[in-house]
This record gives sequence, structure tokens and C-alpha cells, in this order.
Amino acid sequence: MEIIFKDWPDDNQILLDEVTCKYVQNADCTENRDDAQEIIISSRDGGGGKFINIKTESWSIDGDNFESEFLPLLKDFKNRINEIPSNS
Repeated sequence: MEIIFKDWPDDNQILLDEVTCKYVQNADCTENRDDAQEIIISSRDGGGGKFINIKTESWSIDGDNFESEFLPLLKDFKNRINEIPSNS
């Protein structure tokens, strides 16, 4: 069985269609300390190419530390999807 990363699979192939990562952090000082914050970053492809989708109900970022608190999530996700080989 061959795993492919684009196009529609033949009988002896499996298509990896999307990648999803869920990140979790502790609540901030404005919330109940028992409620964790979650953010889900996923890949999407509706036929027009790959997109990155971000979903969250609540994810707090210290405004003074945006680059050190949020960009590492995006870089981590990018590294994970870059591990997937592309079929030409």
C-alpha cells in the first residue's frame, strides 16, 4: 500500500488528506484556572491548494510577547506538515 499526498488514490494507494494539531495551554488570569485553552491548526485542500486553518474558542497571547508565544505554534505546525513528502 502506497501513501500519497495529492490527487485521488488508486486501489493500492491511501491519500493523506489533511493534518491537524491541537495545542493546549493553561487558562490566563481572566478565566477559571481549571479551564484549559485550546487552539487547533489544520491543513485544508478543497482542490485549489493547501490552506492553513486556525480554530479556537479561547487562546490568550501576551500582547508584549506575541512573537515568542504565537509564532512558535505556527512554526511547529509548518515543520510537521513539511515532514510530509510531496508527490510530483
